[in-house]
Amino acid sequence: MKISWLGHSCFEIVDSEGRTIVTDPFDDTVGYDLPRVRADVITMSHDHHDHNNIGVVEGEPPVVTGSGRQTVAGIEFEGVQVFHDELGGKLRGKNVIFCFSVDGVRVCHLGDLGHLLSEDEVNAVGDVDVLLIPVGGVYTIDAAGAKKVVEQIKPRLVIPMHFRSDAFDVDPVDWFLEGQKVERPGKSITEDDLPIEGRKIVLLECDRPSDR
Repeated sequence: MKISWLGHSCFEIVDSEGRTIVTDPFDDTVGYDLPRVRADVITMSHDHHDHNNIGVVEGEPPVVTGSGRQTVAGIEFEGVQVFHDELGGKLRGKNVIFCFSVDGVRVCHLGDLGHLLSEDEVNAVGDVDVLLIPVGGVYTIDAAGAKKVVEQIKPRLVIPMHFRSDAFDVDPVDWFLEGQKVERPGKSITEDDLPIEGRKIVLLECDRPSDR
């Protein structure tokens, strides 16, 4: 299993069989250059321009959207419907959390989660090894909210996403990282990076972000 951050909320996740999942591919307005990427499956948390640029992904892969269980390319995806804001979607609509297992590692992508989770939502998410969490505020939970959601879900490893770039004016990732021990392994992680005990915060680098 290998997880690489491509910028914003977009990750490339590859299993030991070579099957590739791409999450929330973005357009060119968010300050990153999305590298050429091919996928077997795309997950799309919601239909906004910085999460729905499916045409940029090569291979014409099927797109997983919506809540409930779906099996695509032999991988089971669990979608949990939440909201893009604290007002039940009145400001920015719905958002779907996607959970799936890759080589026995359970990954959870929160999309543009805009609120703390209810007990039912936490139970629906279940056990999580790797949590991909927005931290930039404005359109999603902010740093303080993200820390609370981490404590709700209790993952083994946390990767922040959806934070400030030159072209995307939200809060910087440092506000979430402040006061926490952070590892910076480079562009990707594998299952070997999971902690044996406790929790790990990891900040990944992009392949070609335009703000660096």
